[in-house]
Amino acid sequence: MFEGFFDLVGSILNFFYTLIPSYGLSIMLLTVLVMVLITPLTVKSTRSMLQMQRLQPEMKRIQTKYKDDREKLNEELMKFYRENSINPLGGCLPVLAQMPVFIIMYQLLRGLTNRVGGVGSGIGHIAGQIQTGETLTPWIYEQQVFRPEHLNPGTNLYDSLISTNTMKFLGMDLALSASQALKSGLLLALPYFALLLIMLVTGIYQNRQLQARNKSAASANPQQQMIMKVMPFFLPVFSFGFPAGLALYWCTQNFCRIGTNAYITRSIYRKEHEPQVIDAKSKEKVTEDDSSSTKSSAKAKKEIERTPDKAPKAGSSQKSQKAKQNSAGRKSGSGSSRRSGTPRKSGS
Repeated sequence: MFEGFFDLVGSILNFFYTLIPSYGLSIMLLTVLVMVLITPLTVKSTRSMLQMQRLQPEMKRIQTKYKDDREKLNEELMKFYRENSINPLGGCLPVLAQMPVFIIMYQLLRGLTNRVGGVGSGIGHIAGQIQTGETLTPWIYEQQVFRPEHLNPGTNLYDSLISTNTMKFLGMDLALSASQALKSGLLLALPYFALLLIMLVTGIYQNRQLQARNKSAASANPQQQMIMKVMPFFLPVFSFGFPAGLALYWCTQNFCRIGTNAYITRSIYRKEHEPQVIDAKSKEKVTEDDSSSTKSSAKAKKEIERTPDKAPKAGSSQKSQKAKQNSAGRKSGSGSSRRSGTPRKSGS
């Protein structure tokens, strides 16, 4: 049932090989195309996941309210998802979409690197040498030329493969696995191990990107945190026995995911937290204003303590102050009349 998909992907791979006659670059370009098609789905699922996080309190309220009625609970949750445009499976869609692509790529590479002959051909080869009296030579399957599948005869990639028994790229044969290369010698296997190391490093870096933007979710879900730690090591081990072309596909995919994660963090997560950053700055400004006001009040109080005469006495009223002013005026008036008036006469 997947034969049509294999042929379609084989045609696309042949198109890239026609543009750039390199087995490795053709696989990398095909991987980039696949990631470009998957990226919008990844972005959409991320938005849906953030929407679910924002509405988590309301979802918990619904779950608490209808915890004894499973049917009503599912009905209310589905209604809640529709009203808020939430896809509960949104976070799984990118992973689910990548699995069929991985299967197609694996089967495609197996088909492209299919070789002439088999076990029967090896037996026939030895029998023929014995019959003709020739010196026996070993028959090695990996040394036989390719008989590619999923490609139309006459295409550039087909014509290139049927005339060779290797898919050379950066010192590797993409048709061989790291385990097969190791049988021929450690030096020959070094490029294969370097490819697996790149896969490991890019996988670890990609997981650190996810953990940096999902700190709360990772700490709340220890199972998810453990899976994220193990996955970068699982893929290189898993790819040790698979053709290097498939490992090249995974490495290219990891680089694309790193770029996608950086875009999502910058364009979605930072916008999501911008209001919180603004609120924090406003709060900090208010705190600074309050601190300045407190310092000003303390300074004014100290000034009053230094010059107590300038400060009005507590409990004094306008009436008492006016009486004091009138008393002072009478004293001043009587003193001036004695100095300027005529001398008093002696009593008669």
